Amino acid sequence: MENSKANSTEVLDRAGMAASVACAVHCAALPLVLMALPALGLAWLDSEWVDWTMVVVAAVIAFRAHRGGLALHKKCLPVGVAALGIVVIMGAICLLKGSPSMHYLQASGATMVASSHWLNHRLCRSCATCRSRDASGHEPRS
Repeated sequence: MENSKANSTEVLDRAGMAASVACAVHCAALPLVLMALPALGLAWLDSEWVDWTMVVVAAVIAFRAHRGGLALHKKCLPVGVAALGIVVIMGAICLLKGSPSMHYLQASGATMVASSHWLNHRLCRSCATCRSRDASGHEPRS
């Protein structure tokens, strides 16, 4: 059971890192290309629903990955870093709407969430449960 939890946590951490990096790139690059979006038909990328969709996806993936990681390595630091990142993103959306710094603060929050997945991944790989697995992800035979 713990091996399947370790495998799913690893997959979720990788997905979480990818989603968080995509969110950070979206938030950091958006102000730079904002004027070109309407001409390219991509004005919807600056919509509030895109921001909230990314927050929900990142939060769900983080919750699942960190719940599994917490069960394996018993360290709550990744959970705290992810929660702080999600709060920063939500705060930027709610409090800085229309501000030029909103996207950069969102990118900082997304970077925190990505970092939490990296930290969770590192902690899972260094814990005794995960070290007992062989390279294929299965328990070694006795």
